[in-house]
Amino acid sequence: MKKWMFSILLFCTLSVFAQKDTLETEFIAGKKYYIHIVQAGNSLWGIHKLYNVSVDEIVAANPGIENGIKVGQKISVPVPIEVKYHEVSAGETLYAVAKKYGVKTDDLIAANPGTENGIVKGQKIIIPQSEAASIPQQNNSQKIENVPVTPLKITFTDSTIQHVVLDHETLYSVSKRFMVSIDDLKAINDLKSSKIKPGDTLLIPIKKEKIEPVKIRALDKLIPTNPVDTLLYFPVKKNYKVAIILPFNLEKSPGYSENVSDLATEFYMGAKLALDSLDAMGFKCEVQVLDGKNDTISLKKVLKKLEAQTIDLIIGPLFADHIDIVAKWCKFNGTRFVVPVGLNTSALKSNPFVYAAVPSDATLMTGLANYTLRTRSQSQVILIKPTSAKDLPLYDAFRNEFLTGKFTGLRPKLVEATVENFTTFIKKGADVVVVIPSNEKVPAIKFMNALNAAENKLTSSTIHIFGTKDWLGFDEIKPAFKNKYDFHCANTNDFNYKYEETEKLHYKYRSNYNADMSKFAVQGYDVVFYFCSQLLMRITPETMVMNRFNMRRKGQGNGYENSTSFIINHKDYQLINVDELP
Repeated sequence: MKKWMFSILLFCTLSVFAQKDTLETEFIAGKKYYIHIVQAGNSLWGIHKLYNVSVDEIVAANPGIENGIKVGQKISVPVPIEVKYHEVSAGETLYAVAKKYGVKTDDLIAANPGTENGIVKGQKIIIPQSEAASIPQQNNSQKIENVPVTPLKITFTDSTIQHVVLDHETLYSVSKRFMVSIDDLKAINDLKSSKIKPGDTLLIPIKKEKIEPVKIRALDKLIPTNPVDTLLYFPVKKNYKVAIILPFNLEKSPGYSENVSDLATEFYMGAKLALDSLDAMGFKCEVQVLDGKNDTISLKKVLKKLEAQTIDLIIGPLFADHIDIVAKWCKFNGTRFVVPVGLNTSALKSNPFVYAAVPSDATLMTGLANYTLRTRSQSQVILIKPTSAKDLPLYDAFRNEFLTGKFTGLRPKLVEATVENFTTFIKKGADVVVVIPSNEKVPAIKFMNALNAAENKLTSSTIHIFGTKDWLGFDEIKPAFKNKYDFHCANTNDFNYKYEETEKLHYKYRSNYNADMSKFAVQGYDVVFYFCSQLLMRITPETMVMNRFNMRRKGQGNGYENSTSFIINHKDYQLINVDELP
């Protein structure tokens, strides 16, 4: 039973039900049914919820409906009947019984075949529930009658997903995660108890209700407000103190890594060019470049040295555990802290002093979903559910933005599938976007193998693969495949030596250091130039070299994250920013 329900509901996400003005009924084989005409977006689950009739009963009354429904189709929905019995008294007629219980004589006959020929004393007959009581209600203020009504218009959006239970999850935690009651979860999954185990597949109903807005009278006078710096207000100063903490490890102490040391040096070389440019703009600051090395003890010594000073801004370090230490120090001392590399966004929680210059992977997936909505609204979009718990935030980020993000017009449907079954959902001859929200190599290769194995069956369809930026480094997936399937991903930056701003900086870099500029050197330049300009000088640079900074607070009292993502397309064996395409 669950298996075919899953397949139906998977195809029927984002189902919409609108209030009807009339409700028709008919009798079939002596039983009463509502007549439902399928509208665009209706789903079997939604019809079940609207009429409060089980899916099994609807399917039994409409053989073949388990294979799908279509607009305009007539569906018979059994009228819920509350069974009551009446023992016939001497001389009592069918009409008298009907009048006594407030039901129609025809309904009595339909519920008790043969009574049309008369009833006798002592006979027990079924009294069906009165029609007024049995008609489904969507709201206390919204009752569907057999006569035209003009109720408050409410639109229901039903969406269902499949969720594979993780090791640590209980039915309670799943209900809290998806904001669905435990009773609803048990009902749709036919669970007799609240016990679930890792690997179980749960069907999750998600229901949103939108009530049309009520007009609100405008205030005669607006309350005056003072403008607030959303990036955390600090007073303007003539001179600032900036600390750049990087893991140079010049003494080559235990934990030394030549690669890490080289990255730190390249970052500083780019940062130095940014400071030179800021100086030419009149920016006055005292800059300390400090060696945080590769261990927390050395880092804490650096921070101890800074305690006696009034530091306005800290940039760096590069390691995750070091970032958490500096974030706590900056919160305690009221110092703004710019993280120049990717970080766990938990460092932003309850700390308004932290600025993440690099968008998180979840934010990148949000950007990819937004791009998909804007450019592929006519395509079939299939989202692959990952098997790794690490990838679930990416899956949730894409799904949530695709289903709830800003969009004008009829929102496209989202088909959710797995690596094992996604090819069965691909429509013949369709333009198809398959999204794989995974940073891990093994699932990516497994997906490509499954796609290649089904290639002969999918020749009439055009397949586009949307993955993550990590796929760019998966050498096992050949460039020919990425090119063939029009690979797209969201990236944190767009580094291209041919861009005008890149050429200008590269010329300066060569002139100063007699070396070619690396990507990490450009990161040093962009981060230092932008955040010193924005946070300290109150000047927002118009263009950067490879970054675009759009800092947004991650909730009240939290820190800020760069929300920009670049959509990169593997086209003609080159990586191209889609914004640069003609």
